[in-house]
Amino acid sequence: MHCSHLLLAALAVAIAPALAVGAPTEPKIILDTDIGDDVDDAYALGLLASRKDARLLGVTTAHNNTAKRAELAAKLLSVMGRKDVPVCAGRPTGDGIGRQHDWAKSFRSRSILTMSAVAFMKREIERYPGEVILVPIGALTNIGDLLRQHPDVAPKIKQIVMMGGAAYVGYGNKPPAEIEWNIRCDPEAARTVFASGVPIVMAGLDATTMMQLDAERQKRMAAHGTRTTDAIAAMRELWGNPVPTLFDPVAVAYACGHAFAEGKAVRIQIENNGLTRVVEGTPNATVLINPRKDEFLDWYVEAMRATP
Repeated sequence: MHCSHLLLAALAVAIAPALAVGAPTEPKIILDTDIGDDVDDAYALGLLASRKDARLLGVTTAHNNTAKRAELAAKLLSVMGRKDVPVCAGRPTGDGIGRQHDWAKSFRSRSILTMSAVAFMKREIERYPGEVILVPIGALTNIGDLLRQHPDVAPKIKQIVMMGGAAYVGYGNKPPAEIEWNIRCDPEAARTVFASGVPIVMAGLDATTMMQLDAERQKRMAAHGTRTTDAIAAMRELWGNPVPTLFDPVAVAYACGHAFAEGKAVRIQIENNGLTRVVEGTPNATVLINPRKDEFLDWYVEAMRATP
C-alpha cells in the first residue's frame, strides 16, 4: 500500500469515531399524561407515537382515575399500531375522568402493565442514564413522587419538558400570569420538580394558550383520513368543544427537537395556590416565550399526515 493510501486510511480511522460521537440520536421520551379530560393530550400522544425522530419508551398516566386514563392511552396506541409501547398508571388521586373514556371503556391490552408509573420511570431512567426526557403534560404528581422516593435518579434524567405553569401571561394571552391547571392540581409535586436540579423546559401558557386549532385546520387534518386522525376526531367529539387548544403538543414538539418559541432562563417559584411566579435568583427553568403560532399549527397539521 502506498504511503498516501496509508495516510488516508489512518485519517479515516481517526475521523470515524468523532463522527459517531457527534451524530445526533433520537430522544428517548416518557410521556406522562392526564389524557381523558382536555383533548389536547390525545393530540399530543398521537403526534409523539407517530414520530420517526423520537423513541417513545412508554406512557404513564396522572391525576384522578389513572387506571381509566391508562385504558384510553393504550387504546389510542393500539389504533396506531403501537402495542409495543407500555402504559403504566400512576398514583390515583380521585375518580374523575372526562367523556373521552367512553371511547375506550373497559379496553384491555397487554401493553397496560401492573408496574406503577414511578417504578416504570425509574427502571427506564436507570436503563438509559442521562438519555431520558420526561414529558409531563398533566399534573406533576408522578414526577414529584419519583423525585421524592428516588432522589438518586434526578442526576440521571436528561431533561423535563413540561406543559404547565405561566411566567408572564394568563389563559387570555395577556398579563398578568394566572394559575395554570396542571400546576394547580398538585403544587407540592411541582415544587419538588422545580427544586430537583433536573434541567426543566416549561412550555407554559406563554407558548401554548394561543394555539387554537381552528376549523379550517381541523378540516385539513380530517382530510388525512388516517386511523389516528379519525380516532382523535372521535375523542374531540366526546370532549364536546368545537375548537381545541393544542397546549400539550407544543411540549411534545419541543422534546422531539422542534422548537416554535424562544427560551428564557428564569427562576420559578411555586406558590401554595399553584401560581408559578418568576423571581430573582439562579435560574431553575427555561421558559418558552414568543411562540410562532401559525408556523406551529401548520407544522402540526402536516406532521399528522404521517400518522398510521
